[in-house]
Amino acid sequence: MVVHLLLLAVTVTLILGSGDGPWAQHWFIFLALDFPVSLGVIPVAWVVPESPAGPLSDLSNFWWPLAYHAIVGSGWWYIVGWALARRLGRGRTQPTP
Repeated sequence: MVVHLLLLAVTVTLILGSGDGPWAQHWFIFLALDFPVSLGVIPVAWVVPESPAGPLSDLSNFWWPLAYHAIVGSGWWYIVGWALARRLGRGRTQPTP
């Protein structure tokens, strides 16, 4: 989960530092990283065009994906990590027949 938040911070830094250009494409990495929960971003972020005023004034393509991936995506990786730790821990504690 910490790695996910660090990647999110790097993505925000890249978006804010990119200046002109298709800055909303930086969110594509999270489509794969947070799959299947990342599908919740598509209806809002990919239908509305980017704001010509830049990312900080774009609710649909900057603030919505940022909040969604920070909360839902990080929560997803917390649950995945917890499930893997539980699964691996259960395998070690079971007695051998």
